[in-house]
Amino acid sequence: MHVHLGWFAEAGEVAERAARLGAGMLAVTVTPAEYLRLRDALAGEKNVALAAGLHPWWVRDARDADALCELLTGVRWVGEVGLDASPRHAATYRSQLDAFELVCDAAARASDPEAPHVLSVHAVRAAGDALDVLERTGAAERCRCVLHWFSGTSEELWRAARLGCLFSMGERALATRRGREYARVLPGELLLSETDLPPERGSALGAEDLVASLERAVARVAAARGADEDDVRALLAANAGRVLLP
Repeated sequence: MHVHLGWFAEAGEVAERAARLGAGMLAVTVTPAEYLRLRDALAGEKNVALAAGLHPWWVRDARDADALCELLTGVRWVGEVGLDASPRHAATYRSQLDAFELVCDAAARASDPEAPHVLSVHAVRAAGDALDVLERTGAAERCRCVLHWFSGTSEELWRAARLGCLFSMGERALATRRGREYARVLPGELLLSETDLPPERGSALGAEDLVASLERAVARVAAARGADEDDVRALLAANAGRVLLP
């Protein structure tokens, strides 16, 4: 779950090698233009669910959401979308809110109960606002909402869980005390693994790096829950299949 496949220097090769290693992925994008570029490049990659996204760091004004909303009648996977209220991005926060609301409303309207839209949501210092939008637009009810690298409060965690949100966690999130505690206390059926790799565009990392990162995440979830690694690996794989498949 949740990898920036388009940031690899050789995205197609990484996808093909990951398939041979038995790894599937939710490949998120940061703009509609990136999605359209990858849609053609990755056509036929059965292990890749390609998501159309508008990352909050790339939002300039609410009009940026229009191009994404137009895509959502034809694509089930939506991400990376969301809100970021950290100081570096505070100047665009109002526009982020407007854009996120438009996207969530469009996703909720387009979602099919038999094959719901899946949203991969970024919420930094903005979990409460993000959950408000998901509730207000109906996305929390009509879509499968996945909170990527969740770092909100415990109260926000349980509010999200009550709404039916899932939580994708990678090795970096699980390196924090909060991440490990959330992995420990959440119901197992709400947990997903992720890598959030690579960290920058043009990366020379490969599929083996993705799989290794996932294995480290599995080990950290297992340690946090006092569970067997094989059992956790099977649980996370089953959860991913349930979320991504109709």
